[in-house]
Amino acid sequence: MYLSVTWISAFASPYWPETVLGASRYEGAFTITLYVLCFLLVAAYGEADRLLLWALVAAVTLESLLCIVQLAGKNPFGLYPKGYSYFDAGKAYGGEYLGTLGNTDLMAAFYCLAVPILAYGMACMKGVRRLALLAAFALSSYTLVRISVMAGFVGVAAGLLLALPMGFREKCTRLICAAALAGLLLAALLAVYIADPPVGMPHEIHNILHGDFDSSFGSGRIHIWKEAAAAAVTRPLLGFGPDTMINGGLEPFTRYDAELGIRIVAMIDTAHNEYLNIWYHQGILALGAYIWLLVLLAKRWTAAAPADGAALALGAGIIGYCAQAFFGFSMCITAPFFWTALGLLARRIDPAKGKE
Repeated sequence: MYLSVTWISAFASPYWPETVLGASRYEGAFTITLYVLCFLLVAAYGEADRLLLWALVAAVTLESLLCIVQLAGKNPFGLYPKGYSYFDAGKAYGGEYLGTLGNTDLMAAFYCLAVPILAYGMACMKGVRRLALLAAFALSSYTLVRISVMAGFVGVAAGLLLALPMGFREKCTRLICAAALAGLLLAALLAVYIADPPVGMPHEIHNILHGDFDSSFGSGRIHIWKEAAAAAVTRPLLGFGPDTMINGGLEPFTRYDAELGIRIVAMIDTAHNEYLNIWYHQGILALGAYIWLLVLLAKRWTAAAPADGAALALGAGIIGYCAQAFFGFSMCITAPFFWTALGLLARRIDPAKGKE
């Protein structure tokens, strides 16, 4: 349903045929088709076995080691301009880049998927093999802390904590754990509501809880969300067509950089919220189909996870990715990891699988 509505949106778009490949981020209908085919084929024929877990461990370990080398000021593979390093980001060149994934926001999105999988995989595994998972977990966690992407912190915390109740077999214990987590969350929100931290995301959350939705909050995300939502309601059913926001004429986000002494103007080509992004580009029907897929899988996951460590770990990673998606963006650099994990989970918890 999601894929069908996406193509209808692409055909109906005023920007056809740009909607096939995309106008700015190569996330047009063709790319989305590849995502969905990854999901459907993996859900039909894939298997979440330990070989894939070890492949993930190797990939995360190598990627994190490369990031740590770059964070030490080195420039292997020439990711930065000659003579510069990661720490010259925003001064000598635009953007922050790291590893082989590049953009640090996309790096954080990948870690939001991988870190919870590694954590719960480690919890469910026995023996010295845990040490390999522990090494990958520690290296990736260290890298995530160093790049300090707030959406990454939110995603990893959501994946680790929200999946925790499903780690208990007894229903009563799961309910107690869930209630305790809900209580801790409410207590944290109450504390931020009462006390006003001086800087950073807690300060912005404090102001938002008091009704102050300043457009500069979230590195300009509040401004972007306002612009994207205001445009989305003008074509609510089918949107403007996949990956066409750059053509939408949304008011650019501007900020003054005191260090450089200049005003930076950033064109808006993605909503920096995957759910709002789908609504703007493919319409409310596509968003409904996408969310229904996640809800259906979540329902099956809650039934399967307490007795299946692999399902538990996959679900934790997917929760982490979906949480950071409220502040991030989809792109072909990281999205295939998510859709593949989603397919592996769908296969793992398929009620019909046991009858084959």
